[in-house]
Amino acid sequence: MEKSDSGNLIFWGVALIAIPLWLLSFPETTIRHNVNPFLVYISQITALTGFSLFALTFVLSARWRWLEDYFGGLDKMYHLHHTMARTALVLLLVHPILLAIRFIPAETDKVFWYLLPLHRKFEIDLGSWALWGLILLMLFTIVIKLPYDKWKITHKFMGVFFILGILHIFFLDLSVSANPALTIYIAALSLTGVAAWVYKSILFDWVIEKPRYRVENADRLNDQVIEITMTPENEKVGFIPGQYFFFSFRDSNLSGESHPFTVCDETDKGQIKIMVKVLGDYTKQLYRNLKPGAVAMLEGPYGRFDYRKGKRKQLWIGGGVGIAPFLSWAHDLKQQGFPHYIIDLYYCVKTESEAIHLHLFKEIESEMKDFHVHLIREDVEGLLSVNDINQIEEKEIFICGPKTMRESLVPQLKKSGVPNKAIHYEDFDFS
Repeated sequence: MEKSDSGNLIFWGVALIAIPLWLLSFPETTIRHNVNPFLVYISQITALTGFSLFALTFVLSARWRWLEDYFGGLDKMYHLHHTMARTALVLLLVHPILLAIRFIPAETDKVFWYLLPLHRKFEIDLGSWALWGLILLMLFTIVIKLPYDKWKITHKFMGVFFILGILHIFFLDLSVSANPALTIYIAALSLTGVAAWVYKSILFDWVIEKPRYRVENADRLNDQVIEITMTPENEKVGFIPGQYFFFSFRDSNLSGESHPFTVCDETDKGQIKIMVKVLGDYTKQLYRNLKPGAVAMLEGPYGRFDYRKGKRKQLWIGGGVGIAPFLSWAHDLKQQGFPHYIIDLYYCVKTESEAIHLHLFKEIESEMKDFHVHLIREDVEGLLSVNDINQIEEKEIFICGPKTMRESLVPQLKKSGVPNKAIHYEDFDFS
């Protein structure tokens, strides 16, 4: 197993350790002995496993760069974060539901009230407040689509409800004290989760060094895309071609949000370029209001999208501004003296006028005999199909573009016999 594949296994393994640790003590319960103990035991297992997953979501969202190697990229970490958060919510909700069932059929009216923070014991109310707070915040994430800057503020409160959950577990003390191993495990997860939350939500902007760049040019390449050129105010940043930074621009006409953008090019003097397409409120604001002189704060670099780790025969598929990492790689090919790769680039656009910097790829095609550019115009050739590509199963494949394009191509590639490990992409649809 490669290092980049181990992150999921490690994190799920750590979360599920809760089950065998609980089984070591097979705790006795003081909760309504006339109820089937099976329901109580299952409720405890779901609660502990949900709590473990909840704690680990804070670690996954802390943007610790050293963890990227275990997942193959920050985007993979965030997707695991989302999966674990949803699973945790379901398990933590099942916990009180199973306990409430014990009132059926004798006291059915109490079933609903049991789920609310109206208990005689304060330590049980803590658990109810934690659960309802988590449900509310998850609604803002999954159902109610708040603007990103407002959602980000609400998400910071996750740690508050996590701490309420910790207090619920240790104050209730139903089974923890009888099992030292389980106590140590829960305590370790509690400390780790709280530390990760404090780091990301409170300390992050203070402890992370963010290089300052100044905007030199803001070129509107068309009515949807702006190319931003920036000059370092102090030392230039280091990065691998294809990596991205989180950029936040300091300007009175812009919000202070940070968003990920791939570096398209770097000059000898350390100037860098990024391309931004209007996709939402923030990017629309950036397109309209960004002017030379604004200060950009950079956080990163992130990403493990690297053609140099691939085999000699490669297929690059870029769509729209998803061409950005391929621009970075194209510049790197020139700097490296056109190394001996065999590369086919499929540049997918709606119309030819959207094919930004096509001339650069054509220039490399004329200088590098095994580099070939294929322009796929939706209004002429239609959408790209894997059937249009020869000997695809022999190639290392890199994809960057709209989610719809990726979701269409990846299943086609797998159906054509391309192994999973040969398909590489980064999904920027995360927060």
